[in-house]
Amino acid sequence: MWRFKFSAWAVVLLMTALSFGACDNDDDDTFVPPSNITEALKQVYPAAQNIEWEMKGAYYVADCWVSNDELEVWFDANANWIMTEMDIFFENLPTAVSTAYQEGNYANWVIDDLTKLTFPQKPEEFVFEVQQGGQERALYYSEYGGLLREKDISDTDNTHWPDIS
Repeated sequence: MWRFKFSAWAVVLLMTALSFGACDNDDDDTFVPPSNITEALKQVYPAAQNIEWEMKGAYYVADCWVSNDELEVWFDANANWIMTEMDIFFENLPTAVSTAYQEGNYANWVIDDLTKLTFPQKPEEFVFEVQQGGQERALYYSEYGGLLREKDISDTDNTHWPDIS
């Protein structure tokens, strides 16, 4: 009987240790970009707080808070602001965007995520991540409701990479 209790206790300890490892945050909280990148963030969003940096490909990305909004602010290696991502609620979408989605081919799909993309030199875009069964799509709408492009994100990277062309 004691042997069973010891084995069960060992299993509990092992499972606890493994569960803490599974909760590991992949972000490197100690990553600090070059000073020109941090200064660029201060220029674009002077009120940014709780800033954590990471690299996405060749881009420096600041995960931060401005007012009550969590943002991901992207910069290139030359400290040029490339874009900002912000989650948005359906009711806060421009009417043209919500109407276009509701009248489109994906209206009966489940919305997983809504994101507003803001750029320095072009109009905002609104991204619907939708799914149906095992299929997932990212739908990019203009602020006027036009469907700009759609991307199959089933079993792939769903990062909204900047289109710098």
